[in-house]
Amino acid sequence: MKLLFLNALQSYYAPIMTLFVFGAMILMDKLFTRRIKQLILLEIGTILFMIAITWLDQCLMATPWGELDWKLKTATTFLSMAFAPIPPIILVLIYDTEEIRGLKGLFYLPVILNLLFCMISIRSGWIFYIINPGLTGKGPLSLMPMLVSVFYLSTLIFFAAKQKDKPNRKEETVFLTAVLVIIIIAIVIENLLHLNFIVWCVSTICVILYFLLLTTQKILYDSMTGSYSRLAYERRLEKLNYRSFCTVAMIDLNNLKKLNDEFGHSSGDAAICKVTESILKSKSRHMQIYRYGGDEFILLSNRLCEEEIRKVLKEALIRCEALNEISLSFAYGIAEYHMGDDIQKTILDADEIMYRYKSRMRENKSTI
Repeated sequence: MKLLFLNALQSYYAPIMTLFVFGAMILMDKLFTRRIKQLILLEIGTILFMIAITWLDQCLMATPWGELDWKLKTATTFLSMAFAPIPPIILVLIYDTEEIRGLKGLFYLPVILNLLFCMISIRSGWIFYIINPGLTGKGPLSLMPMLVSVFYLSTLIFFAAKQKDKPNRKEETVFLTAVLVIIIIAIVIENLLHLNFIVWCVSTICVILYFLLLTTQKILYDSMTGSYSRLAYERRLEKLNYRSFCTVAMIDLNNLKKLNDEFGHSSGDAAICKVTESILKSKSRHMQIYRYGGDEFILLSNRLCEEEIRKVLKEALIRCEALNEISLSFAYGIAEYHMGDDIQKTILDADEIMYRYKSRMRENKSTI
């Protein structure tokens, strides 16, 4: 038993310590909401629980076999199979989509069925049965816990792919798909080669990487509008300067002060989101929009020329709607940057053009 304990310690020491440090980081985090932090902490606690169960399960294999050991082995096997789908469910709940809320109890039906069959299996052996001295046999439904876990991981990928107007939706979906494949491979290796401790070590790494992905989203993307953040814009300029052609468009909303003064800042935020949405609907994969300030945006493209960007923005203007009976629109200025130019001067040129355009729009409105 001592040898099995030390083998488990050698395998699980790094993941356990990493999860404790990770938990401390979550507690100190200032980026995420209280709900998201609670879900991530619950995920950490669940993985630590599963590690403890599989650790105890392994150690029981070397104990003198008696009635108490039989009950403990049954309990650890039941818990490891019944609660295996819980970690992916917690990650799915991070998205908190209308589809999940609409399904209500149906969303939890697969994990409830898995729990019930695992309970029945204690007597029937449908999923597992205990072989003296401490070995676990596989019943005809032994794949059920794995299939339910894969179902919830697939659901996680589905909701990630359905996020609307999220700049890195594709990258997030690819990452979660890779996680699904990696965990399936870990499960197959454990079962075929009769190894231990692989699945939850891999799960620990995947959860931490997923948190890093969410953190990157918070830093590089503007959560309110779905555009890239100011920091992402500054990083893009570092790569861009003196290296390639680029078209720059400066964008500034109209009537925002009037909306804020008459209807409050929540209406102003809604206007910013609606205008941004109208631009994002025209957005091609060859251009990126960044939120530069409150109602100021910068559009960059190293593939589209000035006329093509102008066409995109004119289409976006047509899609702008009224809010609280105040028409929504934006002014824009476009300039092209060529290798050897000063990118800051190009941006200033686009900004100047935008303000001239805004002045003309005000003059035209005053003459109506």
